Amino acid sequence: MVNETQKFCLEGKYLTFNLMEEFYGVNVEHILQIIAIPEITKIPKTPDFVKGVINLRGKIIPVIDLRIKFKLPEQQYNDRTSIVIIKLKTKQSEIFIGIIIDKVLEVLDIHNEEIEDTPTFGVQLDTEFILGMAKVKNKVVTLLNINKILTETELTQIEKSKK
Repeated sequence: MVNETQKFCLEGKYLTFNLMEEFYGVNVEHILQIIAIPEITKIPKTPDFVKGVINLRGKIIPVIDLRIKFKLPEQQYNDRTSIVIIKLKTKQSEIFIGIIIDKVLEVLDIHNEEIEDTPTFGVQLDTEFILGMAKVKNKVVTLLNINKILTETELTQIEKSKK
């Protein structure tokens, strides 16, 4: 459940994007840049949602496909497919990671009154990566807690694969 104090912290600017026909948002404070899909170097023995790594201005950046991470059907990449480079905070440090999304939409100002709690589904589902649901411009936008998209184990595995 999101209490009023937490909800206040959710208000802000969000980059919105599509996965399939659904709308998602990430707070712009976590976003470094948006790039077209470059050549991705595959890394063996990584989870299926880890597409590999890219070289971004001399830095090795792991890339994950959010469709696969969210157990959505895979899709061929096209000219609208992008990688959003984001900053994650781990217990030890900050790391940069690329997330593959279907299409960048726009940056929206999302206000407290537009945000509702993550619905309970009546079963044990891990929804920790969802901050809340925003109702903006007649759309429902799932606001992502980008620091909870990957588990600590997955982050550690990805960090090791970069070395």
